[in-house]
Amino acid sequence: MGKKRTGSSGVSSNGCSMSADDDAFLDAAFKEAGAERRQAEELSNEGDECTSLGKWDIAVSQYTKAIKLDPNNGVHYCKRSFAHTAAGRLAAAIEDAKKGASLGNDNNQIAATCYAQLGFVYSKDGKLKEALEAFEKGLKLDIVNPGCRHGYDETQVALERENGGELAPPVKCADDLEAQKLMTLPSPEEVLGKGFEVVLLRIGTYEKPLRFLLSTTLSEEVVITPNTCGMLGLKIERTIELEDVSFDGGMHIGTLSDCTVSGFVQAQIADKALRTVIHGMLGLPFLERYDIDLDRVRSEQRIKEAGAAAKAASSGISRIGAIHSPGIALPGIIIGIPMFAKSSSKMVPLVGIIDTGSMFSVVNWAAAKQLGLAKGPKDSKLERATKVAGATKTGVVEMPLVNIQLNICHATGDIACKAAGLSKEEFDAKGTGNGWHLDFKNAGLQTCVDFGRVNAAIGDSIQFDLLRDSAVGDFTGPAALIGQDVLSQAPRLTLSVKDRQLWLDAPGRIIHTTAM
Repeated sequence: MGKKRTGSSGVSSNGCSMSADDDAFLDAAFKEAGAERRQAEELSNEGDECTSLGKWDIAVSQYTKAIKLDPNNGVHYCKRSFAHTAAGRLAAAIEDAKKGASLGNDNNQIAATCYAQLGFVYSKDGKLKEALEAFEKGLKLDIVNPGCRHGYDETQVALERENGGELAPPVKCADDLEAQKLMTLPSPEEVLGKGFEVVLLRIGTYEKPLRFLLSTTLSEEVVITPNTCGMLGLKIERTIELEDVSFDGGMHIGTLSDCTVSGFVQAQIADKALRTVIHGMLGLPFLERYDIDLDRVRSEQRIKEAGAAAKAASSGISRIGAIHSPGIALPGIIIGIPMFAKSSSKMVPLVGIIDTGSMFSVVNWAAAKQLGLAKGPKDSKLERATKVAGATKTGVVEMPLVNIQLNICHATGDIACKAAGLSKEEFDAKGTGNGWHLDFKNAGLQTCVDFGRVNAAIGDSIQFDLLRDSAVGDFTGPAALIGQDVLSQAPRLTLSVKDRQLWLDAPGRIIHTTAM
């Protein structure tokens, strides 16, 4: 920006000497500064892509170039701070975070995010009071900033533990039927996805509470393993009745009839990989009776009366997730929400089915094709892909893994259901339609919650059969099962199967999983 000024000089109305070409010179200077800022933005975006792939040193290099071109933009410093943190260079990360927070940004939301990064780095360095102060400054700028909100809550909990050891047991809120310590099973690094959430139930006179996994895609009310039947002294039959059932805290449930007795994959995974016992699963008919609030920051889970979450959202009687995602009207009582799936080259709208019973997410082949990931199971692109076993209608198959991002959307318009064309003769011959899909053309989708990239499987998983309509036929559009790898990124998640809605807090920090 060191352009030489030329032209005749004169005197302005305030007596200052001016050049006739001053306006032209300033215009050129502004244009040059704007071009440098745009170039810095491009370099910063390249750094973001390297960060998402875990290439920390290259990311630092790109952010450094961006800083040279746009040195007064605190965002570039904060991004470089994040990359330094991920690479284990805390001293450099703190220095950059301080600079970024001091420069800030004209946009309060972005300035708050700079303070969120400063708080995060202080927290990583064990400086909890300084971290809390940084998060508080960010919240003054943007009260709903997810990074500051999540960081503030986490740091408060860390300080409580530092001062008094273990957290106090959960205390019931006014609308809680039951409050328990959050039971999330750990997931070893060699296992794909994240661990399951379970609740503790007491059955009859058995002296110990039993672990039941929450499954939002299980059509049966309750499934119990044969081993658990034996443990309870019950005869192993196809279905059984469980009497005098209550939550661990004492909330009475009553009798659970027609409980299916069967082994299931999640119990086998828990036994072999997670080294724990799952005694059964609670499915959609059971969950339709209750709203579930999972607070991962304070390690608490709350059971509420069905419909209580919606009342809490409007009245503020208790805290639930801050961001509301209304469900799409789908067959059955599954929770389906609008989402964007992003590959390295494309972004596709689809329906996301909330599946708390799956450790990892799955996209169907319709979604994979639209994302440009593969044309089908035999596509040569997938020959070297890591594969996992998955259940489909035709049996267990190998499903290739792909690294994608799944983000929750808010629809400002209408999401339409479209049935495939079919003549009366064809319908009479088949007895069902040619299938259906969702049309997002006029939905006006806007991303409202970003999640980190995950290694999702591709396949027509058996859970997608829940979208089948008895009259119209199979679902033929793009869809994804949203498993624990995505759901566990939300610091707080509130589910209402009865209302087919969810509320959640956005992740405070977006952590991308490296492609396998």
